[in-house]
Amino acid sequence: MVGQEQLFIPVILGSIREGRRSLHAASYLVSRVIAAGHASEVVDLKELGLPMYSEEEGEEQHAGVQALRSVLGRSDASVWLSPEYNHSFTGVIKNAIDHVDTELRRKPVAACGLSGAPHGGVRASEGLKVVLIEMHAVPIRDSVHFSEARHLFGADGELLKPEFERRVDLVVNELVWYARALKWGRNTIPVPERP
Repeated sequence: MVGQEQLFIPVILGSIREGRRSLHAASYLVSRVIAAGHASEVVDLKELGLPMYSEEEGEEQHAGVQALRSVLGRSDASVWLSPEYNHSFTGVIKNAIDHVDTELRRKPVAACGLSGAPHGGVRASEGLKVVLIEMHAVPIRDSVHFSEARHLFGADGELLKPEFERRVDLVVNELVWYARALKWGRNTIPVPERP
């Protein structure tokens, strides 16, 4: 029955820095997707070690590229979490997006940001949505912005500001709705042919 099946919604972690605060945020996002009854995992771009996109022959055979394509290909939706660097999302996220194509098409995406600043992550997530639209993904309106990230999580990753849970759950629920609607559409409605 439509609307009842478990979905797969991975969280793409877009930071490769040492001591990154975004790892706690990514793990928390995964926990809330699972709490909503769906499957999830952190896709850590640091662990994948993707080569810089260059269209070099054989690049698509890189183990990290294949792993990223596989997890996104199986996904019903995805969450992309980027720290905000210089008013934008990270270069490692742009590089990851350049390595994929059909794996994102007509699938919903939640673009989320993180920063140590009071309004941190907003510019990262909004800029990321523009790139995802170009990939024929469907960014949802709502995002989670992990502002003042130094004070959001404890040393063990516990959330110190429980009011964030409501916001995260709202975004997860919106993403699930779009995931179900678009999955039905991809499986039912013919895709328009491009002239």
